Amino acid sequence: MTGYEPHGTGTPLVLVPGLAATGRFFAPVAGELAAGHRVVTVELPRHGPATVRRAAQELADVVDRLDLRGAVLLGWSLGATVAYEYLDRFGAGRISALVSVEQSPRLTVGPGWPHAAFGGLDPAGVERLRTTALTDPAAFADSLVRGSFAAGTEPDEALVAELTAEALRWSPEACATLFADAAGLDFRAGLAAVTVPTLLVHGARSRVYPTDVGRWLAGTVPGAELRVFADSGHLPFVEQPDDFVRTVTDFIARSVSHA
Repeated sequence: MTGYEPHGTGTPLVLVPGLAATGRFFAPVAGELAAGHRVVTVELPRHGPATVRRAAQELADVVDRLDLRGAVLLGWSLGATVAYEYLDRFGAGRISALVSVEQSPRLTVGPGWPHAAFGGLDPAGVERLRTTALTDPAAFADSLVRGSFAAGTEPDEALVAELTAEALRWSPEACATLFADAAGLDFRAGLAAVTVPTLLVHGARSRVYPTDVGRWLAGTVPGAELRVFADSGHLPFVEQPDDFVRTVTDFIARSVSHA
């Protein structure tokens, strides 16, 4: 069962972390966001074989169990992929808005598609990463965390160690199977049919998504707003937490009806 932790009152704001991440990654912003919203941090399945479909089903179970209505769905990285799957499968009946943070609708390169993870992830790269996640989870976690900070920066080693320890709470099998499953999916057509207000948050110095995928998304998702954080990589809520809270809070205030 997917874990979840609610805080605060107001418009429900569901936070979905990414691959090899836990709700602890959102710690720099969760408290501030909970000052005006009912923040529900959802944990993705971290044990056994994991798929995007399973994660979306467990997310739906949490939304239903808490009877959330008019919720804002905020997914970061692979958590955004899970949010895309949720909307595709379950619709927007309980969702009032989407915040997609640092994600691409397709993780691998293809004809006419330059916005793959790391700028050029191909099937061979997927297999290498999947194998590393299984055989050397410590190296996989350390590389994933370090590579998430903005290009050209030296992250605080204590923070790297803390986030890497969180990443190692995932079983190698769950990490490998969820990544491989996500790498085979393509949400480009589905995102073109999204009907809820959407905010796209990207880091200008991201090494995970170094291409201008945010602009592609802004031109594809109907009415989407794009915010690029100049000093962030793949972790804008860690690298520019005050700006992140302000951006998300303002978007919700403008986009979600409180009637």
